[in-house]
Parts: sequence; structure tokens; C-alpha cells
Amino acid sequence: MQKSFYAFLFLCFVSVAAFAQSKINITSNIADAKFFMLRETDNAEVAELGMGSIELKLEKDSKNRIKVVKEGFEPLILEYPRTMKWEKEQKVALENRLVDISVEPYDAEIYVDGRMIGSKRTNLVIGKGKFLTIEIKKAGFAPITKVYYNAPDRETPPVKDFFEMKDRQVRLEVYPADATVQVNGVAKGRGTADITIPNGECVTINVVREGFADVSQVFCNKPATDPAPPVRFRAALEDRLVKISTAPTDANIEVAGKVLGVGKYDLKVPKNACVEVRVVKDGFIRFVKNYCNQTDMQEPPLTEFVEMVVDEAYNSSISTDMANVRITVPVNKSIAPEDAWRTLSSIITRSFDVLETVDYNTGYLTTAWQVQNFNGMSTIRTRMIVSSGGNSGELTYVVKLISQRADGVTSVKEDQLFADWGRLLKRYGGIIEEVQSRLQ
Repeated sequence: MQKSFYAFLFLCFVSVAAFAQSKINITSNIADAKFFMLRETDNAEVAELGMGSIELKLEKDSKNRIKVVKEGFEPLILEYPRTMKWEKEQKVALENRLVDISVEPYDAEIYVDGRMIGSKRTNLVIGKGKFLTIEIKKAGFAPITKVYYNAPDRETPPVKDFFEMKDRQVRLEVYPADATVQVNGVAKGRGTADITIPNGECVTINVVREGFADVSQVFCNKPATDPAPPVRFRAALEDRLVKISTAPTDANIEVAGKVLGVGKYDLKVPKNACVEVRVVKDGFIRFVKNYCNQTDMQEPPLTEFVEMVVDEAYNSSISTDMANVRITVPVNKSIAPEDAWRTLSSIITRSFDVLETVDYNTGYLTTAWQVQNFNGMSTIRTRMIVSSGGNSGELTYVVKLISQRADGVTSVKEDQLFADWGRLLKRYGGIIEEVQSRLQ
């Protein structure tokens, strides 16, 4: 009987202790934090209870759910059911930071620590002593990255943060893959790159690689005047580049008959094409070479050093304005036609061994070609043609000394390989002058 009585007293004590605390004082670590009473069914705010510190009456049969709110902090939702014993004084701490983030364009994606969490707008919670990295991404725009810290020795996160993507970005795909990308003249790296074009500016892109012609492109981010840059751009190095240098250094480098450089020239060979280059200088053998940029041809070299060979024919000849032109030689009236013909023939045969055609009556004489090869690099052929001319009452001869040159060792009969040469071999240098002096 006595044991039952004590058990009854113990139960009464526990029951009284459980329901004895009907009010508690709740204080926030932030003086202007607000307290709200929440509806238990949906956590809607039904009443503002106070700021900084409140006295909360604990209702029976209720969870007594409240929310502690301060802008820039993650709200706290707390429950104080009367069925539990609570200390009279309660302390609550708002510690996790809250940042309201919005972005434009609205379809830009929001990433937190590499994980996409949404677009347009989101609330970012940074735990006490933690940090989070946020990144805003959208194709065609330069990404925006920012780190938020929740630590006393770091900058306090803002309550709200707005990100407007204005800088554009082009995905530059290059070929060959090891080509170097330059942005406004500064090397950015090799291979595919993301190029940022700041708002209101233009950037110049150069893609370079040894042995290829550069590819240049200008991208502008001026919405008021220019279309938006492309999201992707392919820069393919297809035209080859040959750096040509010569010795001697003052040789002319010709392409299609035009002098494009002296001593040095960067030759561009377009894709699927061939380009013939000639290196020319008086006194040296002409250098001729074809460079092809075709799949079935040997690829062009990166560099070409042309060391020209001295032209022995040049050193064995003289420059003259009497080669390959018709020169009229009037015969002095005191000289008989027979003597004039005989003198003319004598002068010519001293230099030319063979006469192909001789006709005194018509005054026509043609020598055979005299051929001389020089160091296996050039062939010179020379001949002389004489015909009568002038008025019927005057004896006049027209003489033409033909001097022609062909590259390499060439048969004299290969007419298509020879071209008029503005020089004469020294052995024929005075023949015209002698004809003129002896017949006039």
C-alpha cells in the first residue's frame, strides 16, 4: 500500500513538471531579427511576435512553431511543444548566410560548386565557416564566377546579388589542333580556346602555326551596331607558308612575273593549288621551283634557302642594246656592191663557222646557230641574219644579231625553250660596230 502511494506522488510530480512551464523567453543573437508565429499545417506566418527577444506562451496541444527572420540570413524554424520541459531562457542564433541571386538572361544556368541548381533566380545558403562558388553560364556568353564566404575574416555576403551577362564568348575550334591562338597579339595557348569579347569592345584573333598562313578574325561585342559574335567559330589553317630567303640577299623573288620580294619573302600556297617561284639576279643562274599544297603532292617545306649559282654565261658576255634588234647599215657609195658583200661576208665568217644561206643577188645571208653551254646550267645560241634594205637607189643592209638563252643543257633545235637574251657573248661583242665602220 505504501509503495503504491509513493508511485502516485512520483507520477504527479512528473505531470506537474511537464506542464508547469507555460512561458519561455527567446532571444536572438541579432537584435533586429523578427519572430513570427507559424501555422502548423503549412508554416504560413500568422502573426509577428516581436523583434530581438520575445516571450512565447506555450499553448497546449500545439507544437508552438515559430520562425526567426533576418534579411541576409537563412531563417530558423523552431518548435516548442508544451509536452517538453524547456529552460526559461532560450537563445537562438542565425548563422547561415542567405543570398538572393538573380541573373540575366533569364535562361542562364546557375551552378554552385559545379552542380547546376537552376536558372533565373535562386537563394544561396552559405553555412557558418563555409564558402560556396557560384558560376553563371550560357552558351555564347563569358561565364561569371564568384565565391561567397561566411567567415568573420572575409567580406560579408550581400543580401541580394544580380548578375548580368554582357561579355560574349566564342568557342574557337582550331585546326591543326596544336596551332597557337593569339588574342590582340598575346599568345593565349594552343588548340581550341574560349575567347572572351568584353561588352562594347572588339578583339582580334590570330591562329598561327609554323608552315601555315595565319588565319585572322575580328569579333566585336557592340550590340548597338554589330551582330552578336558566333557561339562557335572554326579556324582551319589550310594555306601553306614557305619562308624563302636568298643568297645573294638582293635577288628578286618573282611569282607570276611580278617581283614580290627581294632577298626574303613569305610565300603563301593556297589549298589545292601550286605556285611557281623564280629567283632572279643578273650574273646568277635563275632558280625556278613549284610549291604545291595538294594531297597527292609533296607538302611544301617550312623554309627554302636559295643559294644561287654564279652564271658563267653572264661573266662571259656583255650587256648590249644591239642584240635581237634590226640595225640598218647604209653602204658608202664609194664602195662597190661586190666589195661591200665580200667585206660583210668576211666579217661574219670570222665569228660564225657555218653559213646556212648565202644569196648575193637578194642580199640575204643567214648563219647557222652557234651554241655554247655554260656549267651545265644554261645554253646560249647566237646567229646573224643579213638582208638588203633601203631605197632602190641606195645599197643598204639590215643586220640582226640574235642572242638567246635557255636553262640547262638544251638542244639548239628546241626553239620553245629559248628566249631572247639582252646580252652578247664577248666573242660577238664588236661585230655590229665593225660592219658599220667598214661599210659606211
